[in-house]
Amino acid sequence: MSSPYNQNTAYRKTQVETASPEALILMLYDGALRFMSQAEIAFEEKNIEQISNLLLRVQAIFAELMSALDKEKGGEIAVNLERLYVFFLEKLGDANMKKDPIPLVEIKPLVQNLRNTWEMAMQKHQNSAPALPPRPRLNVAG
Repeated sequence: MSSPYNQNTAYRKTQVETASPEALILMLYDGALRFMSQAEIAFEEKNIEQISNLLLRVQAIFAELMSALDKEKGGEIAVNLERLYVFFLEKLGDANMKKDPIPLVEIKPLVQNLRNTWEMAMQKHQNSAPALPPRPRLNVAG
């Protein structure tokens, strides 16, 4: 019998492997927010090792998001996102080096807004996408 951890890991792996690029970005934002919340708890518990590990994970997510930017196609929006990600990386670095939760707390609402904006853009795009033609049905009653 497999453990719940292994089942969850397999489920997440499948989720990532089958997700659209847009959904992957949303997952990255969700992961960043989850690790940021966990880091806030680690700050309260004064768990230095956990603080460092969690903030490094959040930084890795923003580095990944930054590397995925296409400035040719994304134009000004991609450039502005890159600036925002650099700002987040600097604040997370400050929080980690100084073991101070304030920079983390300052950027968390910005990350949440960015995540929510991305989700709304995805929904708007899905609603405006042309509908797929209906699949032909097999007539097996015949």
